[in-house]
Amino acid sequence: MQHATTLASCGDSRLFVARQGGIISIITDSMTVLPTHFLNIGNRVIFNGERGLIGLAFDPDYANNGYFYLNYTANVGPNGATRISRFRVSADPNVAINNSEEILLELPQPGAIHKGGDLEFGTDGYLYVALGDGGDASDPNDYGQDATNLFGTILRIKPEPDSTYSIPPDNPFVGDTTGRRPEIWAYGLRNPYRIGLDPLTNDLWIGDVGQEFWEELDFWPGNVNTGPNFGWSCYEGFAPFLPERCTPEDVLVDPLLAFAHFVNGGNSCAIIGGEVYRGVKYPRMQGRFFYSDFCNGDIRMIQPDGQGGWVDSLGVASGLFSVSDISANHEGELFIVSRSNQRVYKIKDKCPRPAPVITADGAELTTAEAVTYEWSYNDEPIPNSNSATITAFASGFYTVQITYGNGCTGTSEPYLYLTTGVAGTEEAQVLMMPVPANGSVDLVRGAQQGVWTVELRDLSGRLLSTHAWTGERTTIDLDALPEATYVVRAVDASSTQVMRRLLPVVGF
Repeated sequence: MQHATTLASCGDSRLFVARQGGIISIITDSMTVLPTHFLNIGNRVIFNGERGLIGLAFDPDYANNGYFYLNYTANVGPNGATRISRFRVSADPNVAINNSEEILLELPQPGAIHKGGDLEFGTDGYLYVALGDGGDASDPNDYGQDATNLFGTILRIKPEPDSTYSIPPDNPFVGDTTGRRPEIWAYGLRNPYRIGLDPLTNDLWIGDVGQEFWEELDFWPGNVNTGPNFGWSCYEGFAPFLPERCTPEDVLVDPLLAFAHFVNGGNSCAIIGGEVYRGVKYPRMQGRFFYSDFCNGDIRMIQPDGQGGWVDSLGVASGLFSVSDISANHEGELFIVSRSNQRVYKIKDKCPRPAPVITADGAELTTAEAVTYEWSYNDEPIPNSNSATITAFASGFYTVQITYGNGCTGTSEPYLYLTTGVAGTEEAQVLMMPVPANGSVDLVRGAQQGVWTVELRDLSGRLLSTHAWTGERTTIDLDALPEATYVVRAVDASSTQVMRRLLPVVGF
């Protein structure tokens, strides 16, 4: 079977798609699949169920050394063995050398399922290897919680030129005297089929495929080397599974999120971890981790909320069955692999326009042309402000949310408007009452201060009325106005603004 399982970038415009049966194909920058395979090791691979060629990563120095790494199930022993192997490209950049394999690690498997599979290089230059627990959850060998073996873990290793690997000196179990393996970076996992390392922060994201009821998304901050234990098989998601396998002294890391299986009232069956978007084409996607589920095909996004928590949202209900991987190309743009239909899809922002920007001409605030507008002043919506331009009525922060013709929305950064009026003198001496008003509103000032001009405008800046103010008091007639919020503005004889106030008009 040549189901597509994963894809990777070697640092140029090509994408490399691995297939379960041991073949790697190349997609060119014109989105053409080359007829010649990049690699074919089908004679070495067991490829059924969850076994096969399931992981691919290119060396950070691939342009110079030509190395790439595979995670596959080798056809050795009764259940096969997980191999982490290095291969080399030939003089032809579109063809690898089939017999260049160097086996860095071989792990005989106890069963036919839960192989993990992903490979990723971190910003630290080390290779991260995702390994499943290898089989039945009821196995008396508690692979998930036993860090003296490599099952149910994320490894962090340094491939060496002589086809071996070394242990990074800051791995959590270096020098451990209890037998815990120094290769291990994290453990307590069931089947971390797909992981993602943020190319900016080295944060580790894990899609840990569940057992019976729950799928879980795990997170660990970059470069924190304390050996996190994610709780399997004591817990599945947040729910106890075999809690007796842990003790009260065990420090377990809860998942960020858990998703229910079909039998548990949900629509998930196997979480597919992905990547953090670090491309440049779609600014709104920046910093979001994209992931999916093998059965429902929903493309979801999660990002920090700025207050120590997270915001998870649905990006698109793709309708794809058997999403197998989400990976980035050399520019950080994201692609999806569908295992069943052998297709690769690009993730795009349906609303790629940048956020609207507020520009000012005096008190007139203007934003981009759009279909609808909603302005706010100091985070409070301004009634009846559906226009591209409004008149600022007081000092403070103004924002605008706009809707484009395709239903996309965008929100501006706050714009700080500071009035040029003499707020501490003349304006402080002006009273406006009643507020809110109905029918009319009175303005009262101190001693005779010359001739002022009073303007009434709507929030788009349209002039509705104007008259001279010569005495202590003046009245503005509001009878003909609908319920809305308006701006009352007064300027003195030298055209200096001395007052600008917001006036709600209501019906009593």
